[in-house]
Amino acid sequence: MSYTWKDIKLATLQKMFAADGSEIVVDESTEDYIAGMPYAANEGLLRLVTAGKFITKSIVLNHMPSKNLLPDSGIVNGNVSFSADGAKSYYFQYSGIGTATISGGNSEVTIPIDSYGTYTEFKGNYPNDSNSKVTITFHSDYPSSVKDIALYGSLFPTDEDVPKYGKYIKYDLKELAQDFYNLFDNSISYETKGVYLNTTDYYRESDHVLVLPADMPGMYTIFYHAYPEELTIDTEDEYEMPLDPDVAVLLPLYMASVLYMDDDLAISTSMRNYFEVGLESLINTSHYSGREKFTSEWV
Repeated sequence: MSYTWKDIKLATLQKMFAADGSEIVVDESTEDYIAGMPYAANEGLLRLVTAGKFITKSIVLNHMPSKNLLPDSGIVNGNVSFSADGAKSYYFQYSGIGTATISGGNSEVTIPIDSYGTYTEFKGNYPNDSNSKVTITFHSDYPSSVKDIALYGSLFPTDEDVPKYGKYIKYDLKELAQDFYNLFDNSISYETKGVYLNTTDYYRESDHVLVLPADMPGMYTIFYHAYPEELTIDTEDEYEMPLDPDVAVLLPLYMASVLYMDDDLAISTSMRNYFEVGLESLINTSHYSGREKFTSEWV
């Protein structure tokens, strides 16, 4: 059983004794209630899907780190150079004050660096139509260090598309999924060379940064809890709410308690109490919604 936005609005009006049929009548007695419904609904939804049954979605991440033409150098200090044949893009992280000069292929680019006390990411494409040797040279007159140095043999659509390099690659899940709320345990599956399995070979930083080993390329399906889509005054009545029935029936209680507060505080308080009891029951019984959506991210 599914509920539409119209169903939710109608049920809310019925709880406020402002509707007695199957249609929503917009008149002087209901128009203010209807205008305030999106705000009340969004507030109620946030409570329901972050403390009761979550909205569960997934993204498919193509984790295929590009091949580095350089051997792994770890962290190096001072004035150093690295070369590779056929390099067409670069990546490195630098801490300090100095320059990085990329030369070869009848071109030269010098990047001034002022990143004292923290590592800053630098990356970009490099014009090398002749596929000749390219050298990247780091110079500083001050204490400095550079790590995760990579020269790639491929061009990328933009400088920003040049991939990170390192033994571990970080992905910001809030960037990959705009509605990301949090990642739950045992929620990542891994597919490579015909093998598909759940994996725990990953790390998490804060609540939204996923760290994957660079030496485990493959397709990762990441299940996450999502924030609900924001409702507005322009939301179509036919919009299907992404909620299980036992969650959806609580939303009109919350909305009515907010909208009816100025009209009858006692009834408003009673409906809020019913909502809180229902919410507590959800928390104690189940934490997962059956509604899922899949999207893909190629990285």
